[in-house]
Amino acid sequence: MLIIDFPLRLFRKVALPVLFFIAVFSLGSEPFMHSSDIVDPGDVLQIVIDSNDMENIIVSLVDSQDRAISRAEGFLYTESGRSPVSVVLLGIPSSAPPGDYHLVLNAREGRASRRMEKPLRVAEKTFPEQIIILNNKMETLFSDNSGRKKEESRILWEILTSFEPAAQYHTGSFIIPLEKDVPTAAFGDRRRYRMPDGSESTSIHKGSDFWAEKGTEVYACGRGRVVMARERFLTGNTVIIEHLPGVYTLYYHMDSIAVREGQMVRPKDIIGAVGDTGFATGAHLHWEMRVGATPVNPRIFLSRPLLLLMNN
Repeated sequence: MLIIDFPLRLFRKVALPVLFFIAVFSLGSEPFMHSSDIVDPGDVLQIVIDSNDMENIIVSLVDSQDRAISRAEGFLYTESGRSPVSVVLLGIPSSAPPGDYHLVLNAREGRASRRMEKPLRVAEKTFPEQIIILNNKMETLFSDNSGRKKEESRILWEILTSFEPAAQYHTGSFIIPLEKDVPTAAFGDRRRYRMPDGSESTSIHKGSDFWAEKGTEVYACGRGRVVMARERFLTGNTVIIEHLPGVYTLYYHMDSIAVREGQMVRPKDIIGAVGDTGFATGAHLHWEMRVGATPVNPRIFLSRPLLLLMNN
């Protein structure tokens, strides 16, 4: 399988037949295809298949033990004025160890099954470490194993793994969801929670945190449909917006919610206000992005569009 290496401004003029090419390019750093085929943890790969004959497209990131650590479905992108193309957006987990992997594409073409593979290397990336000291109240929230918490996790997973091919609302870049960009914690931070008794628990931060005063307006970062607008046990007042099939942004710990489920929003529409509800040590906004349920770095898309497509 041939991977072409030249700038997208040239790439967009070329149609790539699916029999010979899978177009894979990283949206996380330089705006061109990577001849070295290396991606960072927390990045997003876009696969464009210039064929209308393939169906049931699934792309997986498979490790050396033949385990799929990330998986995404394809959808037919139907922008007005251009021929439809199949697109897959695949998130690279921030927990992926550095090393050699394979992209595996499985699909149906007529009555035949198609399978294509491409080697890919995940780069080594060092994430900051953060120690968070919990008081008794926060430790109780953190350690809770109630039925409510489990049910809310089930509902969240059901939403984030849902895939609606017609949900094609936003293809450009995002805006910051607050008036001021004051980051307090980065995507992928390795966190250690220190309990009152001195014990510790670890986790990986799935989003980006921003400081703002309580009551500060929170904006939708892009056009989309609100698929959740409710109070939750750990994340407090929560809003989730669907932007593309399998692509969601999440907004946690808000003081109030200003939208309803099913509502369409545009960039900079007010969706709520900054707060400290749920498992929060102070007023802030947790902004998260999921691609195929995999947490990815949302700040990538402040300067890159969600979709980069070739012209026919």
